[in-house]
Amino acid sequence: MIEIEIGILRPELRLRVPATEDSLPVVRQALRSVGETVDAKREMLEDAELAVTEACANAVEHAYGDGEGDVVVTLVPHEADLVVTVRDEGVGMPEVRHRSEGRGFGLSMIEGIATRVDVRGDGGTEVEMHFPLGRSEIETVDGAAPGIEPSERVLRRVMAVVAAQLDMSTERVMETLLIAELVARNALRYLSGEATHVVIDREGGGFVIGIGPLERGGGDAVVADTELPVIGPVIGKLADEVRVEPEDGDTERLLVRINPRG
Repeated sequence: MIEIEIGILRPELRLRVPATEDSLPVVRQALRSVGETVDAKREMLEDAELAVTEACANAVEHAYGDGEGDVVVTLVPHEADLVVTVRDEGVGMPEVRHRSEGRGFGLSMIEGIATRVDVRGDGGTEVEMHFPLGRSEIETVDGAAPGIEPSERVLRRVMAVVAAQLDMSTERVMETLLIAELVARNALRYLSGEATHVVIDREGGGFVIGIGPLERGGGDAVVADTELPVIGPVIGKLADEVRVEPEDGDTERLLVRINPRG
């Protein structure tokens, strides 16, 4: 299961993914999406992707041994830099737990790329990395580049990775991208709170995406807002199942199932 929390007022992101190799491209795409949203330079993003992938790969390889667990990645852009934290709740990386015996290549590489690296180990391992944005001089209230919505960008890219890993056809991947775009764009009108919460769960050869918290009636409204003459609601036509589930309080979430076709 992939869990994503994306700030509405500021382009901050929290990502929880399984500690498996399949999660590494998901993390990279989330990082690139946030970086492009705040107009970070491509060179910086490429270096940051390399370092963050290494930190996540170390957690995947060492944190849980033969057991299962999650890796939590937070991405917080500031005026001059992007702060990325990779945390696990396992035994951690050997080179971190035994730093007095010498650091591993992965941590050395991370330190060579980031301007600052802090490693903490308490009930797991947390690696905090700072990367310079090197972005253009664009002044905005929330720190994002004008006219770019981070939730839409993140959701499109993450869902594309998941669809590709499930070996969906090119046509179905394109339909998945359209669903992601429509869900993310229209859900903003009906969100309750200051963050978009997204869950992507693989199920039955496909996956289910849930988005919320939405105000009551918001789930049906999101679908209705995609209606086209003659065709009807586009999300309903492309998805294999669409339903709304109540959540705690006076909110709900929209669930959309996407299965492979043909």
